[in-house]
Amino acid sequence: MRLDMLLEYNKQHGLLSFVTNFLVPQQHAGGRLLPRYDLRNPSYFVEQLNQHLGLALQAYKNVYLLDIDQIASSIGRRYVQDDSVLTWNHSSLSTNYVAPQDRDRLEALTAIHEEYDEAAIAKYVNSVWFELDAMYRSIAQVDMVKMVLVDLDDTLWRGLLVETGSTDIEGWPLGFVEALAYLKQRGMILGIVSKNTEERIIELWPYQHVFPLSNFAVKRINWNPKPDNIAELLAEVNLLPSSVLYIDDNPVEREAVKQAFPAMRSLGANPYLWRRVLLWSPETQVANVTPESAERSEMIKAQVQRETERKKLSRDEFLTLLDVSVSLVALHSSSDPRFQRAFELLNKTNQFNTTGKRWLPAEAEQYFAQQGVFYALSVVDRFTLYGLVGVLCVKQGQIDQFVMSCPVVGLDVEFAAIAKLVALMRLSENAPITALSVETDANQLSRSIWSNCGFLLAGDQYVLPTGVTGVPAPAHITFAEV
Repeated sequence: MRLDMLLEYNKQHGLLSFVTNFLVPQQHAGGRLLPRYDLRNPSYFVEQLNQHLGLALQAYKNVYLLDIDQIASSIGRRYVQDDSVLTWNHSSLSTNYVAPQDRDRLEALTAIHEEYDEAAIAKYVNSVWFELDAMYRSIAQVDMVKMVLVDLDDTLWRGLLVETGSTDIEGWPLGFVEALAYLKQRGMILGIVSKNTEERIIELWPYQHVFPLSNFAVKRINWNPKPDNIAELLAEVNLLPSSVLYIDDNPVEREAVKQAFPAMRSLGANPYLWRRVLLWSPETQVANVTPESAERSEMIKAQVQRETERKKLSRDEFLTLLDVSVSLVALHSSSDPRFQRAFELLNKTNQFNTTGKRWLPAEAEQYFAQQGVFYALSVVDRFTLYGLVGVLCVKQGQIDQFVMSCPVVGLDVEFAAIAKLVALMRLSENAPITALSVETDANQLSRSIWSNCGFLLAGDQYVLPTGVTGVPAPAHITFAEV
């Protein structure tokens, strides 16, 4: 009941909220030799309380647990937690306070920080704020990494695999590969850029049973300059350099890539740190794993295969053979099971994003409350089921934003989506339809979409006049009934 009252603004307005757990007492007050996992042990009792709190928060939207207890454990409980004085009040956080009634003793009392590390409290408080900031950045998808490119020799394993025929993968290499596996589950694209002989790498791949080579969606294993290979991969997957992290043990190669792509992030000097950076950085975290995110590697592989086929045919022949089908579904609330994926796209998409706006959960809730609608665009062709790849935000006759994932760029599905949306909007009212467009540093792909669909620029927005009854849909695309 107390939790429900404290989260009233969250329930009414969808306000993004963070709830802290309780600090677990350092030891069993009854004695260290008594049963550890017994509810009569205050430490175990508080651990169970935290577990129930975490479960209770799952009933709320846009509410996240801020684990201050884990932060206290990382720094050292004895430096930040005072169980003897403040066991059940003020969350047991240690202070420099000495009660007035204790100041006239025969021997003057010293504050607890004089007995321990005084700097630890400041470190703890700062760490809590850093964690809160990291959680917010992950939820808002700020500066997200979408693809990780790795070298092989002395990066994915120790030594030179092709020269020796075997390699050492114990220790940090296995930890690094495990981190890559987690990133793939989160929806990140994995790629290889290595100066090597591809046939021998395939033959000698040392992670065959734990992390097959097929987990890497894109590869360039040859003797070409790495910046050239990376440029090809960026074109294949339609990503900006700022969305990519490059990992290589060779400082010369890292510098060459940095000169070619100044916005690309890189790691390389200390492999003992890579796992920590990959797993814990807010730029690699996601708030939810959607089915489309989990299958992103397969989508990228299909995209690469599709582009290979494209080169063999004329564009019209290629598009006709694709058998592209699209659907457009209206989302009216965050309770819709497709909302999480739609929200992810709004906050991760850079290149095809008509305004560049990033959304907070509360803004989406307010948009729905004002009769706004998210139209979810899904796509399938003969290569793959892409799933939900686009979102159009519509309210009161205005298209406020259109975002679309890069794997379907080039299929003309954006024109089909607008044609379908305009037809739906005309059903309810034959009034001018407006659309917003805001230039960003990255959204070149979407800047001409409205003019290409017959909208006219009027001031700071585009308008489809009342006399225009519809927008032509591409002939090679069919609409699926939902």
